[in-house]
Amino acid sequence: MQSRFRGFMPVVVDLETGGFDEQTDALLELAAILIGVDENMRLFAGKTVHHHVEPFAGSRIEEAALKINRI
Repeated sequence: MQSRFRGFMPVVVDLETGGFDEQTDALLELAAILIGVDENMRLFAGKTVHHHVEPFAGSRIEEAALKINRI
């Protein structure tokens, strides 16, 4: 399995935003989950890292985005 990814396992990246417009809406949080493979060649979620992001000055954060993201 690891040779399939040239020796590197995939990483799942998740971004939480304050809306859909990258020019005006804030990036609120980012997370990455390392993917591993067990002895039966099954993928599993490994270590997770996440960080809240300080929104840029003047950025927009929609109320609906906060509810969906639960931030």
